[in-house]
Amino acid sequence: MSNQMAHDMIIEAGKAAPPVAVAGGHFLLGIPLADWVAIFTLVYLFGSIGLLIPKYRCQFVEWRKARKKRGGSRD
Repeated sequence: MSNQMAHDMIIEAGKAAPPVAVAGGHFLLGIPLADWVAIFTLVYLFGSIGLLIPKYRCQFVEWRKARKKRGGSRD
């Protein structure tokens, strides 16, 4: 098997993994498709929130430092 063929097979297996996982989960665990959509939506939502919290915290700290430096703080 050539290196290119192995690479192509890996790419195609990666593309097929989500539908296969959903079908397997429905068959093995009895979880319907609608529930899988809800589960993946929640995972995506919490992942996004988890990635955004540090970003916004850093921006808030920089904003507070700039405000103190200007002397505009009324705290």
